[in-house]
Parts: sequence; C-alpha cells; structure tokens
Amino acid sequence: MTALSPATVLAGSADRHADTVAVIDGRVRVTYAELWLEARCYGAGLRAAGVRNGDAVALLAPNVVDFPRVYFGALAAGAVAVPVGVPVGPQAVHLARAARLLVCHTSHLAAGRRISVRAGVPLLTVGPGRGPSDVPRLEDLGDVPPGPTGGLADTDLDPAGRTEADPDDTDVVLGCLPLGGRFGQAVTLTGTFRAGATLVLLGRFTGPAALDLMLREQVTVFHGTSAMYAALLDAARGRDSLPRLRRWVSRAPLPPSLRQRFTSTFDAVVHVADGEHDSSGRPDASTGRVRTARRLRSRRLGCPGERYRRGPGS
Repeated sequence: MTALSPATVLAGSADRHADTVAVIDGRVRVTYAELWLEARCYGAGLRAAGVRNGDAVALLAPNVVDFPRVYFGALAAGAVAVPVGVPVGPQAVHLARAARLLVCHTSHLAAGRRISVRAGVPLLTVGPGRGPSDVPRLEDLGDVPPGPTGGLADTDLDPAGRTEADPDDTDVVLGCLPLGGRFGQAVTLTGTFRAGATLVLLGRFTGPAALDLMLREQVTVFHGTSAMYAALLDAARGRDSLPRLRRWVSRAPLPPSLRQRFTSTFDAVVHVADGEHDSSGRPDASTGRVRTARRLRSRRLGCPGERYRRGPGS
C-alpha cells in the first residue's frame, strides 16, 4: 500500500472512528477524536517551543497514553519523532543530540535530565505531576489548534492491503512491546491506529500481568517476542482460565519446542510478522540442507536486541 505519514493515519481514523476508544491506559480511555485533538495540542506546544518543519523531537516515555500523544503531536507539527528508548540505553544521548529538544515523561525525569545535559538539548516534561520549576511542561505550552483535523486527515484511506499482522477495527490489541522500538511503532502503534482498533497499554511486561489484562480488557490480538511468549507460557501454569485471542503474532520465529507448547496450552497458532521466516528453517543455498533458527536470548523480556541466527544443519 502507499506509504502514509502516521499522523495522516491517526487523522483518518479520527474521522472514521471518532467515538471508538483508541487507547486504554489503566483507567484512562481516550477515543480517536480525543487523541487526535490532544496530539494536535501537543504539536502546537512543540511549535511554541521552537520546533519547525523537519526538526527531530526526541521522546523518552514508557508505554503510556502520553507516548502516542507526543509522538503524533510531533508529526502533526511537521517534525520527526525520535523515541530514545525505554529502558534507557547508551544510544539515547546520541539520538537526542540530533534533536531540537527532548520531551520526557515525568516517570523518567531523572534519566531525561541526564540525557538533556549530556546531549545539550532543551528539556520539556509531559505527564502527571510537575517537574522542576525550571523545566517547561508541554501541556502548558499547547493550545487548541483551529479546524477539526488540522488538514492532515485522509478520509478516503482504505485499510485494505494490511499485512496479516495488522488488526481490524473490531480488535483490541495488547501493547506491551516498547512503543519506541521499530516493531512496536510499525505493527502495534501504527498498525492498530490505521485499522481503527483499540490499543491496551501495558507499561511493564510480566506474564501474569499480561494474562490478567488480556482477560480484563477482552484482548483479541497480541504482538510479542519469543521471550514474552515463554513468559506467558510460564504464567499459564495452574490458571483456571486463559485468554483465547483471535491472533497471536511474534516478531521473529519461535523456537520449535516453545511454539509447540504454546500452541497446545493456548489452543492457538502463532504467526510470524511479515518479512520473517518460519522457525522450522529453510534450505541453505550452497548445501541444500535445512538450517534451524537458533535463538539468541535477550537479557530482558521484550528487549529489542533479541534476534535469531541460523545454526548448522540438522
């Protein structure tokens, strides 16, 4: 399908699914119309802080509703949103140096101040509570922009052409992958909003917390890493009821043993995100032998660094 700005995707869904709940964050429920208005208000605040077309806006925020507010607000302001990662890694300062400013959620203010000082960029806060008096608050800078959509909506957008990993407008998607990561942005965040589905945010992933949230919010789609699938399988032991989702999607192929145990326990098929290969392996071009996928374990659940490599033929 034609490449679209994520801001255009959200604007279009705000027109087509105005009253649908776009994001659930604990007790907070925000509709598409509300989210698009709030994003544009944040975009106006960024413009007031000096952000101009083509600038980069660094964003430090966990999986909370303020992440999409700022992310799409930056895009609506004509800037480029650059998440610097949660948990914060050594690349955060490098990413922030190229930005006009850094927007930091108040839950990560200590890390945000360190990054701001080391990168030499101004700092804004966003989120509940107030930071130090010398740090401007994005909510205080924004104003309601004129017009219903700010001129970005594409009401003729046809969601046809979605990949198999994308939800539809009746789905409820669990957002536990870091929204600042490539997969979290492309599949969970943009894919959900393109479809007009509902995104349920989980700030800190654990197997029990994810299963409880799936059952409580009647989640129908899950996107995760193999480490997350292993954690869900461990958390399922001894439970009387388990969620029965319409679609399970893995960022990379699951190891065969994990895939088989998960399929049996959850009565589900795990699909691999578009562009990945099946974990059963594929023939080597030079030998014709099948090489199995060997997992390189992450140091933490859901770590963006988790990856696979091909092992020797079996």
